[in-house]
Amino acid sequence: MPEHEATLRRWLTDHRGILIRISRAYAADPADEEDLLQEILLALWRAIPSFRGDAKPSTFIFQVALNVALSRKRAAGRRPALMQMDWTLEPSTDGERAAIQRLEWTAVLRALRTMTPVDRAVLLLALEGASQQEIADVCGISVSHAGVRLHRARRRLSAILEQ
Repeated sequence: MPEHEATLRRWLTDHRGILIRISRAYAADPADEEDLLQEILLALWRAIPSFRGDAKPSTFIFQVALNVALSRKRAAGRRPALMQMDWTLEPSTDGERAAIQRLEWTAVLRALRTMTPVDRAVLLLALEGASQQEIADVCGISVSHAGVRLHRARRRLSAILEQ
């Protein structure tokens, strides 16, 4: 177990942000976010033995987190309500720029919640800097299909944000 604990601690140190963003993108309210994050952490703990190192840890972590979020959404049988969220950003020395970024992220998060789960996943991965290969691996699609999905999802996101 100490090895599991060290692995989970390292993953949380390196990838905490993506877990929080997934929780916020797939949860209906702040209490639901916390519950979803706890479910994701438990699933990661249980999944550590199955990590073979074939993919980058970030890809594995995203896949586990996304599976938990989608399973929970399917089990609930509901679509998350649109609501304005305070998207926490890294501290910035420029307060005005940070305020603008928070407003932009709030709009992006609201728009993401209106999109299909796959489009949401593709866009979250892209926002995290994942390659098309990593997007394909996580979503279980071909690299070319990942590129097409990403292009279409970006167009949809832009259209939603322009409204």
